[in-house]
Amino acid sequence: MFKLLKWVILLIISVFILGLLLELFIASGINESTTYTENDFFYYHFVTDKDIAKAPRIAGDYYFKSYPGDGYAPSNAIIFRGVTSIKPLRDYLIQLGYTRSYGGVVQAELWAKPNQGSGDCFYLHFNTATGEAELVKELNN
Repeated sequence: MFKLLKWVILLIISVFILGLLLELFIASGINESTTYTENDFFYYHFVTDKDIAKAPRIAGDYYFKSYPGDGYAPSNAIIFRGVTSIKPLRDYLIQLGYTRSYGGVVQAELWAKPNQGSGDCFYLHFNTATGEAELVKELNN
């Protein structure tokens, strides 16, 4: 009986320690943005929003960013370098059912679904001087 009790206590302590380690691992980067490429299997397949993952590759040089949303909506982005046109990205957003909203700040194009209110939206920014384009999906659901 004493031997069984000893093993049960040892098992409980082990599970507790593993739980603490898992929590520390998960919480260690909870408020940080994560930059990764398509070759980073875990991040690409488990962190990237499906609409960002399916976005057309308008340049060979691109990477992804994930923002956890510390007090605001989380978002995913794909950033391209060496871009000459963002028309394929605009066409992709139209294909998804989004329309461009005009007005407000002109730093980036705002794309939202009509009559959706506070649902998911996209921001499309293109810097013609640097050739860098960024498509960001803000997750408001």
